[in-house]
Parts: sequence; structure tokens; C-alpha cells
Amino acid sequence: MAKANDKKVVMEARQTLIGALGNLLESHRERKFIDPATKKPLTRKKFCEDNNLVTGTVSHIETGRFLSLQPPQLRKYLATTYGRSDRKFSESMRIVHAGLKEIDKFLDEL
Repeated sequence: MAKANDKKVVMEARQTLIGALGNLLESHRERKFIDPATKKPLTRKKFCEDNNLVTGTVSHIETGRFLSLQPPQLRKYLATTYGRSDRKFSESMRIVHAGLKEIDKFLDEL
């Protein structure tokens, strides 16, 4: 396989992972935050209003565009949805975020 094709495969795998993480976060939120009246997941807008989060930020996170956000924005979302913000959890999130961003830089150097 040519070098350009190898890079393309790596980038597609990266995009798949980012999309899957976004879906995982969204589905977790939908399972955890249920409207008591309808017994259905809260809409993203209602979830954001109830938890004092920015709808656009949550949308970026849950649709796999979270690499454009800063770690503190992700940390607030994760603290809300997972109910934890301990050092180990936050550091793990920061490492994954930085690693995914670093793939682009690394491929440029290859």
C-alpha cells in the first residue's frame, strides 16, 4: 500500500474513533437524563438548560467535533454527565483529547 493510502487509513480510523466516542457520550447522556413526565431522554436543549451548559458545546462533543474544544469545556460536560471530575478521570480525558489531536501533526511529519 502506498504511503498516502496508509495515512488515509489512519485518518479514517481516527475519524471512526472520534465519531464512536461522540456517540458513546450522547447515548450515555440519553440513558442517564430522562424526563420524569414522559420517561424519554431529555432533549439536548433541555439537558443544557437544566445543567447550565452551552448547547453548542454539547452538540460539538456529542457529534464528534470535540477536538476543536478545550479540555475545560469537555471536563465540565463529563463532570455533568458522569457525575465525577476527579483528577484521574480528567487526566485520562485530557490525554485522549491530546492524543487524537496529535495524530494530525504526526502524520504530517511522516
